[in-house]
Amino acid sequence: MSLRLQLLAVGLLTLVLPWTGFRYVKEMEAALRAGLEQSLLGSAGTVAAALEEQGAALCIPPQCAAQRPGVTIYATTLAQEPELDGARDDVWGPALDAGLPIGGDPGGHRLAAGVYGRFLYLYVSTADRDLVYQRLPGQTPYGDRIVLATELPGSDARWWLLNTAAPGAFRAQETGPDAFEPSEVYEARIIGAWQETAGGYALEVRVPLNLLGDSLGVGVIDVDPNGADYTVELAATWDSDTGAPGRFIHERSDLVALLGQFGRAPGRFRVLDSDGWVLAITGRVAPRATGGDGTSPIGRLYRWLLEREDPPYPAEQPSGRVADAAIRRALAGDPATVWFGSGPDREAIVAAAVPIAGPAGVQGAVILEQASEPILTLTNLALVRLMTFTLLATVIVVAGLLGYATWLSLRVRSLARAAETALGPRGEIRTRMPGVRAGDELGALARSFAELLGRLREHTEYLRSLASKLSHELRTPLAVVTTSLDNLEHEVKAPSAEAYLDRLRQGAKRLDAILVAMSEATQLEQAIQETVERTFDLAGVVESCCQAYRGVYAEREIACRREPGEALVGGSGELVAQLLDKLVDNAASFSPPGSRIDVALERTGAEWMLSVTNRGPPLPEKMRGRLFDSLVSIRDQRDGKPHLGLGLHIVALVADFHGGRCDAEDLPDRSGVVFRVWFPGSPTER
Repeated sequence: MSLRLQLLAVGLLTLVLPWTGFRYVKEMEAALRAGLEQSLLGSAGTVAAALEEQGAALCIPPQCAAQRPGVTIYATTLAQEPELDGARDDVWGPALDAGLPIGGDPGGHRLAAGVYGRFLYLYVSTADRDLVYQRLPGQTPYGDRIVLATELPGSDARWWLLNTAAPGAFRAQETGPDAFEPSEVYEARIIGAWQETAGGYALEVRVPLNLLGDSLGVGVIDVDPNGADYTVELAATWDSDTGAPGRFIHERSDLVALLGQFGRAPGRFRVLDSDGWVLAITGRVAPRATGGDGTSPIGRLYRWLLEREDPPYPAEQPSGRVADAAIRRALAGDPATVWFGSGPDREAIVAAAVPIAGPAGVQGAVILEQASEPILTLTNLALVRLMTFTLLATVIVVAGLLGYATWLSLRVRSLARAAETALGPRGEIRTRMPGVRAGDELGALARSFAELLGRLREHTEYLRSLASKLSHELRTPLAVVTTSLDNLEHEVKAPSAEAYLDRLRQGAKRLDAILVAMSEATQLEQAIQETVERTFDLAGVVESCCQAYRGVYAEREIACRREPGEALVGGSGELVAQLLDKLVDNAASFSPPGSRIDVALERTGAEWMLSVTNRGPPLPEKMRGRLFDSLVSIRDQRDGKPHLGLGLHIVALVADFHGGRCDAEDLPDRSGVVFRVWFPGSPTER
């Protein structure tokens, strides 16, 4: 792992701070929610206790829902008085869509009920393909009609017939069960309007509340022609076995008055009976006024991080009856709280339900609902600032550590690159290291590298000059040996001594050749330093050298190929001639007698490329990168001449002097080797 990644990993440990803050905020959020729940439970409990003390009866036997087998009809409180015209274009649109099915068929007859003032308003929509009206009073068929069943406390059930001979206004008639025939006994207080619709007919009726009591049933009688006779079908909300109407429930004014005493409390109070029907409502679910930071970008970020998956606000099914299981726990005697998400912004609504105790047990519940910030901790500006500063500090620390790691990594990489390139391709040693002036540990390391490389360069320079020193020191004793051999040759006349003298003379010549080879590179380096650059014709030098090589290497074919015209190069023609001598001598050493050595000079862009190709063994793999180093030789067989590996090194020295480069590679068919040297063209030529 790189140093940058290591420091980045260390910097990421600072994320423990915002994580700790996040966990703290989560716990604070849970505590705030629990506190709000307890506050709402306390307020709801106060209302429940007040209802218990004032003896508000929520369910009076035998009118309780559990003791009445019919379908319960719930009437909502209407915002305005409907116009009795049989149309659903005023208050009945949404109410009828969520209305009560008559007869159990959701796609058939539907009923909507609402209370305004002292009256109950009913809207009945029927599905009837064949409308039949009463022809004449007292004569069958009596036609399609609606029946209302009511039952006042302590009295028997009464039945009211709603029918007409044609669309329009009508009055109710008293009737009886079974046949539900017209009686011509009208009730002027129950009036309505009949209107045909695309799927049947609809009627709108107004009934005084004092005629209803706590029970109500609605039945639809469908009369259809069947040949000469008629068939009659009944769909009703009352119990089919006993004919008892179901409960009629609406908001009770006495309970609303009691709840009005707590109208200043925030939120909405609802009072439920023992079966979950809403008997009274006051207040509204409105957002709390907060000073939070939930609308700022950082607030929206926290809102996203702390968002809870609250269930959607439950719809009342059927209308007017609370069906949520969590809230209905209060009807079993256990206080309950639950959170909901409402609307596209998932506004939080918290509901607290408290049971209302009575002599016979739980007789209802009080629900207090209040809108709240989804994330309560956002209302605490100091907490938001704390989290913001913690995150900001973490970002600054991580950015600082990452920047420091980047700077430190760049210093280390720079020092590593300088160490990798300290030894040049020709054996030169570069002692300059980056960052030697720094006062830290990397600066000390750079100074140690520079000092070590300086000592190594001094040692290398000593080794380079050792050849010339040895050559100078060995020449005097070698001259003495040679002179003594010459004198000894004249003094000793024995035939056997002649062989020993020849061996001594050959050894002295070989020693002299070794000394010459050892000092040649040093002398050439000194000559290069003293050479003055001038522009010369490289093509002329190559041509003249090739002509001389044909006489020197008579056993090889020297082929010279060059482009016509001059090849102007800045440098020294004499040094180039020495370079070419070494390349051709090297080619002759590795090529068999009778083979051809190709010398070529050609233009390659702004450079001139001089190449020498010979047929012979390919280059050894292990020596490919060291061919032009000093004291490196790849000859496996000796020809009686000393080979110290300085020839190609001299080629590299001359190429460097001219600003060029050199390389060697096998021919594509591995039948030989080609050596190439590139010379930059003269500026005057370019």
